[in-house]
Amino acid sequence: MKYRRILSAAIAAVIALSGCSGDTDQPDMPVKNDNTLSPEVYDAPSAEENGGGEQVFTDSATRLSVTEGSLEINRRTRSASEADVENSWTILVYLCGTDLESDNGDASLDIIEAVNAQYSENVHIVYQTGGTNEWKFGFSTSSIQRYENINYDIMLVDEVPDASMGSADTLADFISWGIEKYPAEKMGLILWNHGGGSISGVCFDEKNEGDSLSLREIDSALNSVYEEMGDKFEFIGFDACLMSTLETANILVPYARYMFASEELEPGCGWNYTDIMTYLAENPEAEGAELGQMQCKSYYQHCIDGGDYEGATFAITDLSKIDELLISFDKTAKEMYESEDIADISRAVQKADNFGGNNRSEGYTNMVDLKGLLNAAKPYAPNAEDTLEKLENAVIFSVFGPQHEGAGGLSLYYPLSVQGSTELSTFADICTSSYYLALVDKTAYGTTGGDIFGYDNSYLTEDCEDLWSCGYNADENAGASSGGFNSYDENSFINVDSVYFDEDGIYTVQLSDTTYFSFATCSLFAEFEGVSVYLGEDDDVITDWDNMTIQDNFNGNWPSLGGIPLAIQAVCVSDRLSVFTCPVLFNGEQTNLRIEYDYDMREWAVIGAWAGIDPATGAAARETVRLKDGDVITPLYLAIADEDSSYIEGPSYTVNGEAEIDYYPLFDGNFSYSMTLYDIFGNYCYMPSITFEIDENGDIYIDRSEL
Repeated sequence: MKYRRILSAAIAAVIALSGCSGDTDQPDMPVKNDNTLSPEVYDAPSAEENGGGEQVFTDSATRLSVTEGSLEINRRTRSASEADVENSWTILVYLCGTDLESDNGDASLDIIEAVNAQYSENVHIVYQTGGTNEWKFGFSTSSIQRYENINYDIMLVDEVPDASMGSADTLADFISWGIEKYPAEKMGLILWNHGGGSISGVCFDEKNEGDSLSLREIDSALNSVYEEMGDKFEFIGFDACLMSTLETANILVPYARYMFASEELEPGCGWNYTDIMTYLAENPEAEGAELGQMQCKSYYQHCIDGGDYEGATFAITDLSKIDELLISFDKTAKEMYESEDIADISRAVQKADNFGGNNRSEGYTNMVDLKGLLNAAKPYAPNAEDTLEKLENAVIFSVFGPQHEGAGGLSLYYPLSVQGSTELSTFADICTSSYYLALVDKTAYGTTGGDIFGYDNSYLTEDCEDLWSCGYNADENAGASSGGFNSYDENSFINVDSVYFDEDGIYTVQLSDTTYFSFATCSLFAEFEGVSVYLGEDDDVITDWDNMTIQDNFNGNWPSLGGIPLAIQAVCVSDRLSVFTCPVLFNGEQTNLRIEYDYDMREWAVIGAWAGIDPATGAAARETVRLKDGDVITPLYLAIADEDSSYIEGPSYTVNGEAEIDYYPLFDGNFSYSMTLYDIFGNYCYMPSITFEIDENGDIYIDRSEL
């Protein structure tokens, strides 16, 4: 097929779509760097060294087994091949455009970034385009096309029949073609699109009902071209949200030296391909660690330039260190699983940093920071300290914004709120530790209302030749009746002794036991002629753990936008700041408005609009839309009448300058509030509500005889 020049006439039109521009303050870049450029090399033992004898690898290049209670790791291995061209690079970009391209042209903008980079004949970047209903450059939507950057332009170099970009076969075909056509001393692979973390995977094809690449499909695709590769990729990266996970890293060990990925959401502009390609043109001899160090700094600066750095994370993981980490983590998981303090561990893990929202309004990814989990487990699992050291060794460079200060670089699945048995089955097929699977299964069992102390799933920790084929059946265990948050009263493990007004007239919940209790919120409703309108949950409550009492701190004020109350829910809470979300119409489209409260500054601020997790596919929305003058925000409230519920609209607010958000006195009218108590499994129950009236002067009148 002849080369065809594509780009020159289209650049100006697409640049106008960019959401990654604008001046912002330049915050310091928080980084973690442990000997990035000279990582200690760790060679995973071969099958023979592990005593595994002849190994057959079919759909995966990894086999995890359990022998006498210990984790053993067997992987396909090879010797590095001689490079055809020294100091050369090829980067293959699996560009699944989806709505990121059809709505905003984000994929096209990244192509423009690479075209604008310094050009080198020894550095190639090659794209496979598909998975979207519309390309801003006019690329084909009826076939899969392949393009190469050549001399500050792109050229069509191959075309194949259309197929789902969420298929392992489609990915394998592109990798095989790219290796054959563009051999180089060092090669990189980038998966570009939405990501959903370990459970949902990456690259959601909008032309094929959101079909995505699961981690096992990525494994299968790479394993099928293993012999053709000749050598490992220097890096495999994800220009997508939520993919810097322990489960992902484990899958990639046989195929790459480094993983480039983010624990948290990525902004629409994602990576800066101008920086990447210019760096390689000037430094074609660069190794993956050196490129990774540059990429971390470049990514964070790109987020700053786009005004979306507060929640940013990015990490470079040395995959040669993963086996050491996995073996240590398995020992820690055993200690956690066998601990008599499993309730305390679950409570502590719930407070660890997590990614992708994880709340009822935005949805759940159940991705928790591994470092946070290990720190939570440390008082109960002595080996956690060693695992933390192994994590530090594996994550050789990382950056993080103020919302995720101290993030460890790798997340992992933890059931904050299980979304059904399918989720647990998916996890069982990628988990890295039988003890951790048993811990997850037991924790998930608690979400069904089952007593975890009377639940025996020790069979999951028995010796097994292949951890991913040992017959875990979620339908027979925790996931059968689990479906996210489960409201309950009679079956509640939160043992409530009484609910009353104390001598100072403060609403008080007295617990008789705090074993399963995690935290409480104040839930507020406005009452209109038999209809309860939900105004959200404020975490401004006072918990006295010694006396086992919970008291509200409600004073008639509520977080509001220009005086309009918001139906808030907490996203993440730390000593420095808290992030909340609330449902809104944003210029007529339903989404979520994220806001934050800075405890040091004692100020509220609007972060932006974020659509959350797609309930059908599990894909995380990538773009947090910043507010601009003229934007119209209409708060939404869940109205509950009898057994029916639906959203109703509040008054609209038009942005003009900085959004006015603060605690405002509630309007005069009738209200009710109660405590919502959450247990360590994510279940919740409402305490008895009380009604009160606010008059036109802001005075509050409560009928204390209701309790």
